[in-house]
Amino acid sequence: MTQQEIVHRVDPDRVAWRVAGDEVVVLDTGNSVYFGLASSGALLWQRLVAGATSTELVSTLVDATAVDRERARADVAAFLDDLRGHGLLLQRT
Repeated sequence: MTQQEIVHRVDPDRVAWRVAGDEVVVLDTGNSVYFGLASSGALLWQRLVAGATSTELVSTLVDATAVDRERARADVAAFLDDLRGHGLLLQRT
């Protein structure tokens, strides 16, 4: 039996965001704090808008960059932890 993965998704009630060139600019509307996400962060953010599992995010990062899977896994975990810490993600199984 396999464990169903958690789907992470940007909380649309908590953020406003826009693509600005190669970056994504995010406004935490609850705390009036701006975040700028470049390259990999911008790529992952756009996947999180529709919802994605950690495994899907790792594959996205590996496919789009020259990073190996272990490093991508660590980077995705850190990115998700940071977004969760700011209360910007919803999670469901």
